[in-house]
Amino acid sequence: MLLVFAGNAQRTYSVKNLQQVSEEELNLYYQKAINLERRGEFLAITGGAAGLIGILGGAALNDDCSSGGTSVLCVTVATLMTVGVAATIIGFTMYMTGISRIDRIRKVQFADSFQLELIPGGFYCSHPQNYTSGITLRISF
Repeated sequence: MLLVFAGNAQRTYSVKNLQQVSEEELNLYYQKAINLERRGEFLAITGGAAGLIGILGGAALNDDCSSGGTSVLCVTVATLMTVGVAATIIGFTMYMTGISRIDRIRKVQFADSFQLELIPGGFYCSHPQNYTSGITLRISF
């Protein structure tokens, strides 16, 4: 199920799709990407802090927890370390995904509006009734 959502999101934020959407949709995608980046940053920092508190608490309670006791503090410390590491990994992934989406959107938004292309071309001439070969110069702005 997660792979289906990830696949649809990658298709939505592909450069080809972003070039075809309207300006309003592009701004909506941009805001969503910024929100994803901010949530990821917050989750990574919060997870790192929780993991650090768990590690420091485990170091302070090392003698109590290593003797096989299952006190509430030992369980809390272990939970903080586990949740902190998981939240940091998930938050960092969300942050990096948000940044890459923002970069793609900015690339589409601020693409050079002037393009110059030289392409091989074949034109049909009606008088001799054949194709003439040549080069087509296409300028778009």
